[in-house]
Amino acid sequence: MPRPFCPHSLSFRVLVPALMLAVSLVSSLQAIQITLDYTLDAYNENWFNSGTPAGQARRAAVDTAAAFLSAIITNDDWNSLSSFSGSIGLSDIDASTIVDLAGNTVSGTAENDGRGFSYTIPTSNRSTVAANEYIIYVGAFEFDFGTTAHAKAIWDGSDRRNAAGFALTEFNTWGGQINFDTGNNWFTGLNPGIDPTDDYGVQDPNKMPTVDITTDNWDWNTSSDSWKGFQLSTLDLSANNRTDLYATALHEMLHALGGSTSNMPIYVGVNGGGNFTGENLMTVYGGPVPGSGGHFAQNVQSRVWDSDNIISEALLDPNSTSGVRKYLTEVDAALLKDLGYQVLDKFSPADFNLDGLVNADDLSKWQTAYGVDNSADADGDGDTDGADFLVWQREMGAFSTLASNSTAVPEPSGMILLVCAVTLCVQHSFSRKPKAT
Repeated sequence: MPRPFCPHSLSFRVLVPALMLAVSLVSSLQAIQITLDYTLDAYNENWFNSGTPAGQARRAAVDTAAAFLSAIITNDDWNSLSSFSGSIGLSDIDASTIVDLAGNTVSGTAENDGRGFSYTIPTSNRSTVAANEYIIYVGAFEFDFGTTAHAKAIWDGSDRRNAAGFALTEFNTWGGQINFDTGNNWFTGLNPGIDPTDDYGVQDPNKMPTVDITTDNWDWNTSSDSWKGFQLSTLDLSANNRTDLYATALHEMLHALGGSTSNMPIYVGVNGGGNFTGENLMTVYGGPVPGSGGHFAQNVQSRVWDSDNIISEALLDPNSTSGVRKYLTEVDAALLKDLGYQVLDKFSPADFNLDGLVNADDLSKWQTAYGVDNSADADGDGDTDGADFLVWQREMGAFSTLASNSTAVPEPSGMILLVCAVTLCVQHSFSRKPKAT
């Protein structure tokens, strides 16, 4: 009887590490990563304290939103900032004093409405920003009683990270900030993980129903004839009358990544009616997208990102519905593209570690998962086997477009021969499998 194929055999112990090294030399650039800095919160309310169950859940919700955006944004040409000196501005804070990033107590400036205080906080806890890194400071304070927003976010600085940034054809800077209102009633459950697509649930196939049916997971509003988002109470009744922290974090991160009133005319395009006219937005929406400053207009509908025709109100809509979660939609992704971000339309089935890249790390995960579990199941058959390697090989797609500007990468012919050797091993293993009798 022929021996079954095993990725830990001598041939694979030699070929796979060699292939992983070659691939890593080709795809060594790291796509944009969002780094969340919780220092300001730690010095103040410590709302995201990882030492408490509530703090862990809050931090996980925000971390997951950042990880998702980091995975689908694939720009890899942002220069580092070796002498960074920035600041962040806070407004509508109820407290008259807070602790800054250096650990010092500072007094706020009373705002004109007499209800809250504003602060300008130097980013004194860091002096550099790495290549392809985007810093977002995350804070949590009780907002003043006159504030209707549950969270606030903005980008900061005039730093430019590449030639397109200096030419104002792409938005980029060092980062921004998000602040959450600790006085709000937040829902932190049902964390979708980096890939939310398995959590989309079921939506009524009738996209213009006369009633909101009770057998699906999505909220249809009969007054506005629009889909509002995923109704969390269909899975967890404790979500009723609470604001979803994950969706709010995702929304605010779009602002922190450049989605603001001031940036729309520069990078996206705004017509006389205030509607957005970016090329990607026009393609997805079929014409100008109704806009409202730094938001889409209320009730703008779009297909949910990488979904099977699930429709929702846009994530960057100006309001939210209690007990409802909004996921990223196609118009939200198109806005990011018009700002200059490169955004995946879906996760590759061979991106086993969900970092937005198909590379040596995924090959390593496949080798580890082979015959053990389905964590590297690229073809959807419920296991990890040689067929999933063949999907990885196809999706890798770097063999005919190697980085010619690097003298360290192997010759294309050598790379192809190496891939072919591994592929032949996999294919040969299929041909040697005993036939059923």
